[in-house]
Amino acid sequence: MINGWRVYFLKRLFGKQRRDLREEVRRLKGKLSHEEYIRHPTVKLYAAVMRAIKEGIPTDPLASRFALTGPLKQYSRVKKMGMPNRYRLFFKVFQAAEQKSIFILWLGYPRKEGDKKDCYKAFRKIVERGDFPETLDELLLESEQD
Repeated sequence: MINGWRVYFLKRLFGKQRRDLREEVRRLKGKLSHEEYIRHPTVKLYAAVMRAIKEGIPTDPLASRFALTGPLKQYSRVKKMGMPNRYRLFFKVFQAAEQKSIFILWLGYPRKEGDKKDCYKAFRKIVERGDFPETLDELLLESEQD
């Protein structure tokens, strides 16, 4: 629990991304010198993502700087906070009296050079396909806690 919030990872999307990133960082640690390791883009990305999850989001997950609008307004995202440009970390917040929960859903990343809205387009498609559970109980069933 961080600042009164429980943080969960959606297993089949962000949970897998996080495991893959962590595994690659471990592999790099065994392969690179310390100087190369700390400068490696994947290591920096993983550190920034985990810092956003553990420090940035739980400080105030309902802050306007995280808010999305339009059809995605029930979701939030982190941009910047040390992450490479155009990477976005998408999440959903439930503020129930009995349990305040943050669900980290998906790490959006650049796919097309020059398309600044690419991560949002991809996220919207995931939402429209119904890949994210809607209710707190459904999300809890499909998530893991750190």
